[in-house]
Amino acid sequence: MSDNTNKKTWKDKITTFIAITTLLLAACATLSAFKAAGYGNRMVLAQSQASDQWAYYQAKSIKETTYKVQRDSLAAMTPAALRNPEVVKQLQIFDREVERYRQERTEIEQAAKKLEQERDMAQKYNNVLGQALMFLQVGILLSSLAAINKTYLYWYVGSGVGSVGIGFFLYAVLIL
Repeated sequence: MSDNTNKKTWKDKITTFIAITTLLLAACATLSAFKAAGYGNRMVLAQSQASDQWAYYQAKSIKETTYKVQRDSLAAMTPAALRNPEVVKQLQIFDREVERYRQERTEIEQAAKKLEQERDMAQKYNNVLGQALMFLQVGILLSSLAAINKTYLYWYVGSGVGSVGIGFFLYAVLIL
C-alpha cells in the first residue's frame, strides 16, 4: 500500500516538467536578448564607422578633384609656358598629389566596405537572435499559462514553439 502512495502519477510530475521547461526557455530567452543587444550595438557602431569612412573618402575625393582642376588649368597654358621648368615642376607635383589621393581613397573605400560587411553580419545575427527571442517568449507564455490553468495542451504547444526558439538560438550561436 505504501508503494501506491509514493508513486507519482504523470499528472503529479507534469507540473515539475512545466516549471523546468519554463526555466529553460527563460534562460535561453535571456541569453538571446543579451546576444541580440550586443549584435545590435555592433551593427550601429559599424554603420557609424562606415559612414565616417565614406565621409573621409568624399573629403579625399574633393581634394583630388581640386588638384586635378589646378593641374588641368596649368596644363592649358600656351605651349611656350609649358616649357618653363617651374610650370613642369608644378605639374609633376599636382600629378603626385592626384595619385596620392587616389590611393588613399582606395584604402578608405576598402575600410568602409569591410565595416559594412561587419555591419551586415551583425545584423544577420541580430535578426536570427530576435526571431529566437520571439519564439522563446511565446513558449514561456504558453508554458506559464499551462501551469496556471492546468491545461497541458498549452505546455505541449509552448514546448514546441519554444523548441523552435531554441533552434534559432543554437543556429545563431553554433552555426552562423
